[in-house]
Amino acid sequence: MKDKAQLTLIKQRSLKQKVKIFLVVASVVLFVFNYQICEYFYPKDVDKWWGLKSNIYAVIIGLVFASASIGVRGVLGLVLNIGLGLATSNIIDKCYFNVLEFRYNDIIMIVLTISFSLLKYLNNQINAK
Repeated sequence: MKDKAQLTLIKQRSLKQKVKIFLVVASVVLFVFNYQICEYFYPKDVDKWWGLKSNIYAVIIGLVFASASIGVRGVLGLVLNIGLGLATSNIIDKCYFNVLEFRYNDIIMIVLTISFSLLKYLNNQINAK
C-alpha cells in the first residue's frame, strides 16, 4: 500500500516536471523565433508587427510565470500567481481593449487577479494545516 502511494507521488512529480519543461521550452522557442513569427504574419504592416511582437513577449512572460508557479506554495506562490494573472490580463487587454489608456477594465482585471490569487493562497494555507 505504501509503495503504491509513493509511486503515485513520483508520477505526479514527474508530470509536474514535464509540464514545467514544456512551458520553458515553449517560452524559449517563442523568444528565439518571435521575429520570424512577426515577419511571417505581418511582413508589410509595421504597427501590427510590433503589436504581435508585444503580445508574444506577454505570452513568454506568462509562460515563465506559469512554469515557475507549478508546485509552489506560500508567499512565493502568491507573488507568482499575481504575476501570471497580470501577464494574462495584459494579453487580454492588448487583444480586446485600448492599451494606451488606463480604464475601468484594467481596474477590474487587477482586482480579479489579486482576489483570485489571495483566495488560492488562503486556501493553500488552510489545507496545509
